[in-house]
Amino acid sequence: MTSPHNTLNLPRALGDGLVLRLATEADIDPLAEFNGQIHYEDGEPTGFLPTFTRVLMNGQHPTMVAKDFVLVEDTTKRKIISATCLIPQVWYYDGIPFKMGQPELVGTNPAYRRRGLVRLIFDTIHQLSAAYGHQLQGITGIPWFYRQFGYEFALDLGGRRALPIANVPELKEDEAEPYQIRPATETDIPALIHLYQQCLEGKLVTTPMDEARWRYELSSRTYAIQTYCIINDQQRIVGSCRGSAEVWHSEMGLWGIVVDKGVSLRVVLPGVTRKLKAHGEAYLANHQDSKDQEQKLAAIQFHLGADHPAYQAFDAKLGPLQKPYGWYIRVPDVPGFIQHVTPALEKRLANSVMSGYSGELKITFYRGGLRLVFDGGRLTQAEDWASQDSRKDGGGAGFPPLIFLKLLFGYRSLAELRDAFPDCWANEESTLLLNALFPKQPSWVVQMV
Repeated sequence: MTSPHNTLNLPRALGDGLVLRLATEADIDPLAEFNGQIHYEDGEPTGFLPTFTRVLMNGQHPTMVAKDFVLVEDTTKRKIISATCLIPQVWYYDGIPFKMGQPELVGTNPAYRRRGLVRLIFDTIHQLSAAYGHQLQGITGIPWFYRQFGYEFALDLGGRRALPIANVPELKEDEAEPYQIRPATETDIPALIHLYQQCLEGKLVTTPMDEARWRYELSSRTYAIQTYCIINDQQRIVGSCRGSAEVWHSEMGLWGIVVDKGVSLRVVLPGVTRKLKAHGEAYLANHQDSKDQEQKLAAIQFHLGADHPAYQAFDAKLGPLQKPYGWYIRVPDVPGFIQHVTPALEKRLANSVMSGYSGELKITFYRGGLRLVFDGGRLTQAEDWASQDSRKDGGGAGFPPLIFLKLLFGYRSLAELRDAFPDCWANEESTLLLNALFPKQPSWVVQMV
């Protein structure tokens, strides 16, 4: 079987001694140094980015290899000047698995910017992703930039509320912790899988956490996150949480928490926050650069999305919600993706006022469009479609280019899109169909890094 990497026709000379090529294991140290310099931000642990790069390339990562980095080298100076990687993975759409690729660590040496190097790299990354059989790409990145390459914000990313350190509840005198909180080990993986499944209930786009993924999470420190088990007085695991292993910007993070049904999150949370506070203070005590610049722990950030039961349980102690940012999503073949998730769409249609619908739904994207054909509630055809004159033959609905992705992934409702975009519209029948097929729904995506 041909390797996806062999389909790319690389290396390629770009002129002036610049070469576009795939990375090799010989590039591990140079790329680690490059990423450590290009992406470092004040307040981050200094070793994070180099370690992250090495793990992505040296065989420790469950889905990536060194050749999944695409880079540009200045051969006259024998140095890497631009690079990006692709992290292959599997996500789910309403329970249906699909392959996707996540570009990551996008960076260019400042002296070589504005030469189109990132565009060349992304063209190659997209070709590699297609060769892997990925149906979409998703990236977390700076505002606007990735729209240049066919991406649009279509999933929530983050969302948080801060717990000031002064608001961490203290144990009363002679009071014992109601739950033991200890680092998870590989023997805990079955319980972690069981608990994680509860996080996915009612979510549209989700990331699986199988045994292999948990083994990687528990063994890797690339993203500086520690998984903990929450143990009751019968020594049974009744919950789990993910917290920062290192202090970032004077804060610790709570990146996820779930408890079994019947266990009070309000009772569990105080002990979890005390654990994170103690860990953060101990970390700072061991990592001060100098006593003249002594850093103090300021807060625990609840990085739990736009809405989470923990926000309710600790509402009076938390600051206001910092609204989520967004995942950029690119779907090169929208009709193909819709065909892939047809069972989910047909199920929604069957449970709606449009159950048993026969007919067609034409949607203009102004420069192209989409045609869906239904027969007795079954989706029989999904194809590209273009109106000859969108003013006269615009079909039943219209979306500016890429905005339909927000509806497809449950990120925004049709009504919200029509309010935000004057050139987004739908007639009466199409409104009923689109609301049935693509309701607004939260997602739960955990980055694989």
